[in-house]
Amino acid sequence: MKLLDSRSRILSIALACAVAASSASASAVLRLSLTPEKLAAPPGATPPSWDALELTRKGHGRYEARLSPGEGAPRLADVDLSLLVPRVGRLARGNEALTRLALLQREFNRNEIHNPMSDGSDLSIANNCLERGLWEIKLARTEAGKTVTVYHAWFTFPADEYAALFREVNPGVDGAAYQPLFAAYPGLGGFAVPLENLRRVRSERDLAGLATHGNEHLDRLTEQAGKVQLLRTAGIETYGDMTRADKQPIALAKFSPPGRYDPEQSMRFDLSWLARPAAIVWRQVESEHADGPFPEVEIRFENGYRILAADPELARLAPRAQTPRTEGDVLKFVCGIGTPIIHATAAERAAELSADRPRYLLLLDARGNHIDNHVTGVDGLYVWRDAGGDLHFWLVSYERIAFVAHLSARWPGGA
Repeated sequence: MKLLDSRSRILSIALACAVAASSASASAVLRLSLTPEKLAAPPGATPPSWDALELTRKGHGRYEARLSPGEGAPRLADVDLSLLVPRVGRLARGNEALTRLALLQREFNRNEIHNPMSDGSDLSIANNCLERGLWEIKLARTEAGKTVTVYHAWFTFPADEYAALFREVNPGVDGAAYQPLFAAYPGLGGFAVPLENLRRVRSERDLAGLATHGNEHLDRLTEQAGKVQLLRTAGIETYGDMTRADKQPIALAKFSPPGRYDPEQSMRFDLSWLARPAAIVWRQVESEHADGPFPEVEIRFENGYRILAADPELARLAPRAQTPRTEGDVLKFVCGIGTPIIHATAAERAAELSADRPRYLLLLDARGNHIDNHVTGVDGLYVWRDAGGDLHFWLVSYERIAFVAHLSARWPGGA
């Protein structure tokens, strides 16, 4: 009887382990419902009918991702979704105000990683800028030199999965304390930014030759060229038009949940202040969280507004013989502290976040309070250097729809 009892216990334990393993295996697969965008299919083509995204956990933020149903549905054998979760860069660590600002800007700025597929298509996953947990997946192909979206859908990334990834990429940060902020867009204006905790100024000087390029036609890179119709104020041809008093407020299409430009609603911004820059200042700054000094540029305006941008790459800009024509021709700044650029391959994003270089883009008012870029109309800064000795700044609008100002000044020799 004792032998039978022993065998029974062993069988019971084995069965329990098998059930637990089966349960763990099942729980390792997340099946997320998709809400597809209605896209026009090419003549004779059958549009994709995928209605779910299956994520199989592999550990350390990595997943196998597969569209479903269909045996031949696109699949990523190994994708790191932790790259899409907000994290506190080293420049903001240890200060509550800077940490809060860094996390909010990373959550409410689009973060999209692209994955080249074997057939030449691109499968991208994005944490979009509208709501926590509102993510997207998109399949695109290049046809006749143009990018064509084959499939695009939205899904809700599970809150508990998000929280686990947040803990993984932000050790020592109390994620629960920030969840109420992430739950709904909280507004990003009206609080003081402790610049003294962000960096210390070692030296500074005004750059000569400040110019506004008001008579020049608006420049456009690929994204702006594709969004021309989203600029809804008529008669905007030059940078001077963009800031004319009789053109204010400038109307731009509103980006609304789940992630579409609203055909009826617009965002409106008074951009007249951009016509009156007062100075451009070049600084060398330092931080205990950075490996050596790095450059910072400040653009001051007559109304007291200040735009601060820092990145070690500023000092390494190579002179260009021609005006930039592609996205890779400019140094991009996204609002916040260490906020990733919006589009990158998975490998590029991993390298970007691993480097964690000291960089930021801040909009401040005359009192040093943070300005909410989403309601001010300036959402980013693109910088480049020409072969003639000038440093150029393109200020990009809400949703990167258009360049709203072009400023330049002499390159700081020896920088």
